[in-house]
Amino acid sequence: MNPFKIGRAYSAESFVDRMEEYSALLEGLRSGNNVVVIAPRRFGKTWFLQKFAVESGFSCLYVDMFGVYSVKGFVSALVRQIFEILRRKDLTAFVLSWFRSLPLKVEFNLNVGVASFSFSKDVDDEALLNWLYELLNKVQRELDERLVVILDEFQAYKNIHKNLAESLRSYIQSAENVGFVFSGSFKHMLEQMFFESSGVLYHSCLRVDLNSLLPENDCVEYLVRQFVGTGKVISPDLAKEVYTKTKGHPYYLQLFGYELWSRTDGKVKFEDVEDAFNDIVEKESYNYDILVETLGYKYVKNALKLVAEQTGYLFSVDTLEGYDIPNSSALSKVLRKLSEYGIVEKLGRGKYEIVDPIFEQYARKRFSN
Repeated sequence: MNPFKIGRAYSAESFVDRMEEYSALLEGLRSGNNVVVIAPRRFGKTWFLQKFAVESGFSCLYVDMFGVYSVKGFVSALVRQIFEILRRKDLTAFVLSWFRSLPLKVEFNLNVGVASFSFSKDVDDEALLNWLYELLNKVQRELDERLVVILDEFQAYKNIHKNLAESLRSYIQSAENVGFVFSGSFKHMLEQMFFESSGVLYHSCLRVDLNSLLPENDCVEYLVRQFVGTGKVISPDLAKEVYTKTKGHPYYLQLFGYELWSRTDGKVKFEDVEDAFNDIVEKESYNYDILVETLGYKYVKNALKLVAEQTGYLFSVDTLEGYDIPNSSALSKVLRKLSEYGIVEKLGRGKYEIVDPIFEQYARKRFSN
């Protein structure tokens, strides 16, 4: 079986590094604070959060906000997990007494641990959220330990309710031993919400960033170990080549390993690495084409080609002329938008990079003429 996991639930044996960030998250919750975790897309944020939920020792509730489109769906996702936590604790009396009083119909089979929920038609969103907060407090007191609610991709909260952030802020201010971990991949939006004075959740959380790419030695060791463990071989030199091409990007390291393992019967050859990398770029190109066209900003293709090819100061007159960008203001406008979408990241004065290494290779090829 291919040992590299793509888009699956957290796998401890496939998790690489992030110990410093994990320690910061753990300490933040242990000290009674709430935490916001910010990371670019595909940086392993969801696995990082799932690792915390599984290994931290806290009772955790986890919701991916991208997959929820109503308050009823949001509450139902949390109630289902609360039921599972209580059932594992064997608090049958509490489950029966509290859940029977809810503004929803609950059907359980306690013997097999199945519960289904359907809400009363006349319950409004605000009342349902207030009831949820009361439930969280009661569950925390019943468990007699800190309860942690993890809200992944929190920037999508308006799909659930336009005032959900304000509602949560009011609850957080009064909650004594219920902690929150917010997370997301839209860095600009989350920074506005949590760290600017006008933000809805300003000064409510500590911050943990997953900005740095994974370390080379750990990645090379991981790749070699995964191949050897399944009877195949990749040399340290070729594993290093995989690392160089992915720049230690968590998602693409896994994807590259997956593709490479699938195409070799025994020992990985250099041409296998090249072919796998080119195939990945080609497969991802369709999605990148759609993204670039969706952005629709003037000079976006010029700016992407510029950032992909140049590592120095981007705003010199000669550089702008070489990429058919009329002036520094036009470039600044495009780069600001690309930064908000998490596509590029500012490294220093006048210096930027494309966060996604496959997107970078795509930009070099697609906009070369």
